[in-house]
Amino acid sequence: MSALDQPWNIGAALARGAALHPDRDAIVAADVRLSYAKLWQIAQAFALNMQKIGIGHGMTVALESRDIIASVSVMAATALVGARFVLHNPQTGAEPGPLIVLYSPDRPTPHAEGATVVQMTADWSPRHTPVSPETAARFAGAESAEAPWWTIHTSGTTGKPKALVLSQRIAFDRSVAAAGDFRGGETRFCSIFPCYTRPFFVRAMAALVNGATLLDFVDPDILSREGANLFSGSPKLVQDWLTRWQPRPRFARLQVSGAPFSDAAASRMLAVFDQVEDVYGAGETNKSFVNLRVLQDGQVSRIGRPQDSTVQVLLADGQPCDVGEVGEVRVHNDYLAPGYRDAPEATARAFRDGWFHPGDLARWEPGGALTIVGRVDQIINLSGTKIDPAEVEEVLHEVTGVRQAAVFLDPLEQIPLRTMAFLMLEPGTDMVSTVDRAIAHCAQRLAGLKAPGYFFVVPEIPMTHDGVPRRSECARIAKDLPRGG
Repeated sequence: MSALDQPWNIGAALARGAALHPDRDAIVAADVRLSYAKLWQIAQAFALNMQKIGIGHGMTVALESRDIIASVSVMAATALVGARFVLHNPQTGAEPGPLIVLYSPDRPTPHAEGATVVQMTADWSPRHTPVSPETAARFAGAESAEAPWWTIHTSGTTGKPKALVLSQRIAFDRSVAAAGDFRGGETRFCSIFPCYTRPFFVRAMAALVNGATLLDFVDPDILSREGANLFSGSPKLVQDWLTRWQPRPRFARLQVSGAPFSDAAASRMLAVFDQVEDVYGAGETNKSFVNLRVLQDGQVSRIGRPQDSTVQVLLADGQPCDVGEVGEVRVHNDYLAPGYRDAPEATARAFRDGWFHPGDLARWEPGGALTIVGRVDQIINLSGTKIDPAEVEEVLHEVTGVRQAAVFLDPLEQIPLRTMAFLMLEPGTDMVSTVDRAIAHCAQRLAGLKAPGYFFVVPEIPMTHDGVPRRSECARIAKDLPRGG
């Protein structure tokens, strides 16, 4: 059986797209416009070059690139030859099997102890590695639909980093489930997530499986001319993009994910996008629930939109929460990750009876929206007062002039009696008046110990690519900062 005979093979999905709509735009970038037929040729040439250096079953390919074409082609080519795929990150530790690090010429030579490092040179292109109609028959594909393929490393912001391993079947099924977002021949998609991050690959894969077009631009005028009608990014990435490019044309849809999303941020984005969707999901589950943000009488309202997952919010006794009650979230669908690699205890805690338990605390709103109010493992207990850092951060995001906030325990208190807040301000904002507004706003909105005891204005807050503060790293930084009044 060749890769093309495997209906769930991601590389085969690209081949089907090339056969069905060969001339449709697959990727449009500043200096190139690739049709599906041309991208399929590139993916095959990459797979042939992988075979030449011995990449196949049981091997892991780690990708180091900032080039969208190379990134997408490597992902498809690993599926064709049946190798594992992972984004290169030396900090995540060893990967199973022989490791080959592939990097594009736009990147410096990566350090990878014990791995073979290979640059993807111009010789990897179809111009130097010709392909023919018979080429694809030489690709074996995966050993089975459930064979491990894509390794996703979690950020570790809420504990020890872990690794998820998805099969091609799971990845393919997730992409098919996103067909409502990526409509072939209609959707022209721009990822504000960089092309070297997990959120980009999830969406790029879904776009190509469903026949949509990837647009690799940041200039909104060019995106408008190219017909961009779907965007995605974390709240911070989108806000930074909006701040950089003014004035801007209007666009149809924006999906934000990866971090808490305030009504104030939604209001700013609704000035540019006709529709803003707050997506709830994870690498363990894929897209699970959407809160549609709309303007009604000048105010932001939220409308809950269930996806093809079952999302429940349960009390401690396992009973469903009524509207307004806070409980713990669990999610079920047909393409959950099988668990965490080499972490049986973490797997047993998070994956139970066919459900994934992300550790999120949430409540249902009267309009059917889902509000995430915190995490079970992030709640800070100060003298009996339960403090959710995300809740305090959302309050700080309401303060004019605050671009980003992070709240964490004071690392210098032997018996912590207060939290601290890092504030990153909008350009040109007066620091003193903004901090004064933040203190006053917290005093008004938060009771007692919930308000931070110290505020520090910092030039940058350590964040994940999804826009979540790395609170433990913030605490390490705070140890060396002088304390004042």
